[in-house]
Order: sequence, then structure tokens, then C-alpha cells
Amino acid sequence: MKTFCFITTLTPSRLLSDLRKNLFDLYLNALKSQTYSNWFVLIIGEESKVESNFIFLRSELETKTDKLKIAYNYLTDLEIKPDYLIRLDDDDLISPFILEHAVKLNFDCLSDKHHTYYDITSASVSQQERSWLPNTVIHAFKHAMTPYGDQKLPLFMQDHSKAWHNYYSDKLVHFADRDHPVYLRIISPTTITSKMDATKAKSYVDFDKEAYQKYLITFGKWKRFNIDDFTQYLGSLVEIWENFSNQKIQIKKRSFFNFFK
Repeated sequence: MKTFCFITTLTPSRLLSDLRKNLFDLYLNALKSQTYSNWFVLIIGEESKVESNFIFLRSELETKTDKLKIAYNYLTDLEIKPDYLIRLDDDDLISPFILEHAVKLNFDCLSDKHHTYYDITSASVSQQERSWLPNTVIHAFKHAMTPYGDQKLPLFMQDHSKAWHNYYSDKLVHFADRDHPVYLRIISPTTITSKMDATKAKSYVDFDKEAYQKYLITFGKWKRFNIDDFTQYLGSLVEIWENFSNQKIQIKKRSFFNFFK
């Protein structure tokens, strides 16, 4: 039976808003909803404990590279290695069906060709084909651990947008069906690259709405795309945002919950 290992580096507690905390809770629920049971996750943060499939590893360091190094050391020491590695951010959602689907396939890397994004402020979805592989793909273990690039870091530790598509250019990459993506990337004011975390914003009133709207434009057209595999989380995503912002999401035309039917 094939084994999958997820690797997640936690957002430092000093940068957490209630929104980010609630997204992490939903991230955990998405993992627990997997229809395939043989997986575990390494969560690198500020505490050390084991809870069922969840292995929390403590790190006093805050950079993602340093935290991924801790995961690398843990995996190196394992007597029995997992078959696959998956990096997953602590505010994103993995498809509940993807592992069950993956075990039936032969690949070096299983990825989304069309990156799928969900904007939590509007309950809108975008899909955009990009020239690089997304942060969350399913690596065959031997490839994820292979030293690569000038610094010879293990592949999974490297910048996904710069290294992975080059490494896998001559290898077997299987792309998931557009209507059944590997994962849903949640775009929110607490997304690191939206710069809200950099200002340590804790509440809706600190949210730079104009800057965020400009940020959203970089993800293509926000409209209707089929994300049926994530239906069970959509109500929670709406609730998380409305509780954080004390604002009702204005859904255009039809109800959001009918977009994907």
C-alpha cells in the first residue's frame, strides 16, 4: 500500500490573524477527509507532538527553507520511506479524492496544469495555466529528495516556480483533470505574497483593500469554474470570511452554491 507524506510549514504565531487560524483548521479537516487512509503529515511549527496522522515538529527558526530542512532530516532518518511527498501550505485545501486517484497512476510528478484559486473575500474561483508547477504537487519520493540546482538542495525544498518544471521537463508528469484539481489554493488577505502578513494585520480594519484588489488581478479572471471536489468546504470558507470581516459576501447573479451544479 503506497504511503503519502504531506509537509507543511506553519505561519509563525506572531503573524497569525483569526482568519489564518480558521483557514488552518479547515486545512486540517481537508486532510482528515481523505478517502485514502495511508498518509501522514509533518507540520513544522512551534510545538512538538504526535496526534494520529499528524506529526508536529518544533522549530525555533522561521524561514520556510529552515523548516523544510527539519522535514528533510526527519525523512532521512525514517527506516521506511514514504512513496510520495506533497508540500501543502497551512491555508490551502487538498482534494479529498486525490490520493485515492494517485495510487492508480504511474508518474514521477502529479500536478495541476491549470492552477486553481479561490478568493475568500468574494467566493470566486479562477483557473490559470502557468509555465511553472504549483507549490502543491505529488512528487515521487526519490525525485523529491534528489539534490538539484546550484545549491544542491533536495528538490522539494526549492522554489516551485523556478526549479520544479525544469527538473521534471524530461520526466513523467501526469496532469490532473481541470475539473478535479489536486488542490485549491486559498487567496486571502493573509496570503504571504499579498503582504498583509508583513504588516502583521490582525483584523479586517487593517486590510489594504486596494492593494489586495490589485493582487487578485494577477490570478486571471475570477468567474465560474467547476470545483465539485471541494463542495464540502465552500460553506465554511464563506463563514470564515464573513466572521472575520463582519461583511456579507455579495454573490453576483446566482447563488455561489449553484455555480458548480
